[in-house]
Amino acid sequence: MTGPEGRGDPPLVQEIRRLATAEDWIALREYIKAPPPAHLAETRTWFAKGGRTLLTQDLDFRLHGVISLVDSRSRSIVREMVTVAVSAPADAARFLPWRAMAWNRNVHILMLLDVLVSKGDDWCRRFVAAAISGNARAGKESATTVIRYCLPLILHFGVATEKFEAYPRLWAFYYRELAAGRLHEVWSDEIAADFEYPGWSGLGFRIDPAGRAVVFPKMQKSLLELWDQDLTAANTLLRCFDLPDALGPLAKVGTPKEWTVGAAIRGYLNRGTFLSEEVFGKLRTALARDDGLPTQRVLADVLKSCPPSPGEVAASIPLLLSTVATAPGFLSFPVLGLLVQSPMGGGDLCDLSVAVFGRPEKKAQELLVRHLKSLQASQPYDGDVLAACWEAAAGSADLLVRATAEEMAGGPLATDLEEPLDAASLWGTGVRQPPEIPRYVAQEVDSKNPLPRWTGPREHSVAEEQYIDRFLRTVYRRAPNVRDWYRQRFAAQTGYADGFERYRALAGAPTSWRRWPDPPTSWRRWASPGPEVALAMWASGEHDLTAHRDLTALVRASLSRPSGTDDPFGSASPLAAIHILRQSELMVQAGTVPYSLATPSYDNFRVELGRLVSLLQLFEREGWAYGEADLFQALLRLGPMDAGLAAEVPELPVLPFDGPDGQERHAGQILREWVGGGGFKPPPVEAPLALPVSLERFPSVPPELLSPEVWSGSGRGHLGTWLACEASAVVPFWPDLGAVWLGRRVVYGGLVALGEGGPAGATAGELGQLTHDWFIAMLASHRPYDRSSTLETVLEMAARRQLSAEYLALAARNRLEAGDHSLGRLVRAMALVAYEGHLDCVWPALTALVVASSKQPRLPAGTSELLATCMELWESIPANHRTTATTAAFTVAVRTLAGAKTATKTGLEAKRLASRMGLTS
Repeated sequence: MTGPEGRGDPPLVQEIRRLATAEDWIALREYIKAPPPAHLAETRTWFAKGGRTLLTQDLDFRLHGVISLVDSRSRSIVREMVTVAVSAPADAARFLPWRAMAWNRNVHILMLLDVLVSKGDDWCRRFVAAAISGNARAGKESATTVIRYCLPLILHFGVATEKFEAYPRLWAFYYRELAAGRLHEVWSDEIAADFEYPGWSGLGFRIDPAGRAVVFPKMQKSLLELWDQDLTAANTLLRCFDLPDALGPLAKVGTPKEWTVGAAIRGYLNRGTFLSEEVFGKLRTALARDDGLPTQRVLADVLKSCPPSPGEVAASIPLLLSTVATAPGFLSFPVLGLLVQSPMGGGDLCDLSVAVFGRPEKKAQELLVRHLKSLQASQPYDGDVLAACWEAAAGSADLLVRATAEEMAGGPLATDLEEPLDAASLWGTGVRQPPEIPRYVAQEVDSKNPLPRWTGPREHSVAEEQYIDRFLRTVYRRAPNVRDWYRQRFAAQTGYADGFERYRALAGAPTSWRRWPDPPTSWRRWASPGPEVALAMWASGEHDLTAHRDLTALVRASLSRPSGTDDPFGSASPLAAIHILRQSELMVQAGTVPYSLATPSYDNFRVELGRLVSLLQLFEREGWAYGEADLFQALLRLGPMDAGLAAEVPELPVLPFDGPDGQERHAGQILREWVGGGGFKPPPVEAPLALPVSLERFPSVPPELLSPEVWSGSGRGHLGTWLACEASAVVPFWPDLGAVWLGRRVVYGGLVALGEGGPAGATAGELGQLTHDWFIAMLASHRPYDRSSTLETVLEMAARRQLSAEYLALAARNRLEAGDHSLGRLVRAMALVAYEGHLDCVWPALTALVVASSKQPRLPAGTSELLATCMELWESIPANHRTTATTAAFTVAVRTLAGAKTATKTGLEAKRLASRMGLTS
């Protein structure tokens, strides 16, 4: 497509483009403020008849290929300047790309503001109204940008903002970014020569009395001082309380107290700008809504900084009681503090007790207990009111609160006790239910059209295997007809020839080199061998057998050097190398061979022996050759094999397409020896891999594959995008491999689950100790997402009866003994597993934790919760699992903890558990 520079645009557009390209900002600003009328009229007609579309397309890389940063900036300036110059106010507000303008350079903003001011008072008022109303529901970037441009106009022309309903929300987004210092750019020396750039964080803009846009640096020391520079701030802040979630953006203004909304409102109150009853009235309006957590954090901050008077609290008791019962703890607790300091009726006090003691927060319950004790001493209420309050406290989940309630009431209190849990309902049956693994389905091939772009996940998946499989069948015997189309698609991503000769003799290069030459861009892309990379390399037409040999030499040389060297494969692993070399082989054979030997038979990457034999028979009949990495990958995906099946493997004299010939390289003989040796078996940790067939039969496969470091995760640090999927794709019969390499992983779906849309636990191999170690680590993680996602996988594995109670108990005990401080989170997660009917899987882990805790010099935090959970689940333990042989160590630990002469919560819970187990007289 023709570039904008060679297009016959109107003179005004060409002049703006010339000045923007030359970065003559002063001349550009003066020209656009007063362009020749004839040029303006011509441009206005051109803009309406398709010029606006052309200006937008000038920034579309799909039409122009790679666009440099300099060209992108100049084209953006042209589009924005022309749009404002020729459009009516409402059209300019609608056509401007607000979200893209969020990353404009400061000098560009100054120029555009000057142009806007030059349009006059009436034009700017209508422009501001249209921009704010048109972006009422805009996201963070667009909302911030709209106010960044409109606020200088509002202050300069005195535009009334009360009629703009969306203004408070957009205004809050703007000040969140400005106060946090994110609206900031470090100018170059050239720009600093024309525009002063003081040392500040955060950048706004204003219009000076002469009508010229100037920078407005955020040099203030508090949020109130910053808002003092905005005449709309005080009124807009109060309006934010009236709109749902409008205060939310201001929750993240900053951590120093001076930069909180509460401190700013306290300043307004001290000045007399706001009245106390006015602020509390706005608070009541906001509390009556169900706003999101960010807004509720602002409300909690305002309540702490500007507490209402007891009279104001007394007039709002029903609303505040509802807030205590339903709001998050950070808002519920300050409201509770207001209520206990204000006079309440007996019924309100009882309602407050029911609400607080029904919540899990310990701090709030302790506050109310102290308040009830003080009321018990002063007797402002009759005995029935306080008795009802203590009865509510007796239902607390906190043992100390319950004990205090019974002490203050003078005896045991009646509580609603749940029926004992049924052992049969929680204890698993022990019957294994194998997962139903879907068979691999080869999708239909459209022989007339190329494949659409790959849009699947970055991690290797069965969908990626299907995509490559469809590609091979699509281009079979018609590669020249479709290669040109793919070459056009990937024209900006290839460039294979540059630097190619530097890697011809790489295999013999000295290992003492400290810095290797930078490879061409295309070679770097092989380090993340997704479908788009493979197809782009094939489309170049230059990835032939010679290129594959050079790539193989580069990968093998990279693996043989120490980690940390500067090359694209310096952090790759031998497992990733198998995938890279297999993809390279397939692209060399694309068009001549329509099938890959390693294409999975099932969605868990398992390959069936029968399918592999059938494919090799087809290869023999058609005269096709196999790829070394492709065959080796297929053998790994066979998994453990019955050696007796080796006799059923025919001769199959299929040879590789590269490397030495000979009978020992026949695919049939290699497959027969592989099956006869039992197939792939995961090695013990820290032990080298033993294969049924020598790697000498696969010269391209890196020998580092046999190193114990690969299977233990020690030694060189293998990083990169392929870590999350190596185990599930290359060696699907050892899901423990991922847990070996990264003990605490964020992504684990590819190792024991099929990812989104597939059944968890559908792994081809058995889970070992390392995976159970990872389960325990993630169930105790401080990140909620890690815990929830891992819990789903654990529940699925338990339902499949693939979760080992023995491994889980060992993992839990080892983690506690290693000094982990997240016992409470772990216990809560295991309790959820138990209540889903898998108590048999986690009970040994819970008892192991009790035993390990009792032996610690200092009881770990969460021990009381652990003992309470064991007490709740004790009645669900079948009788044959309560024998001395199975619970001896657990019984000793409980006796030890219950015998401690302390009045702590842990001691009380231990005594309750000992009583439930019949260990006390």
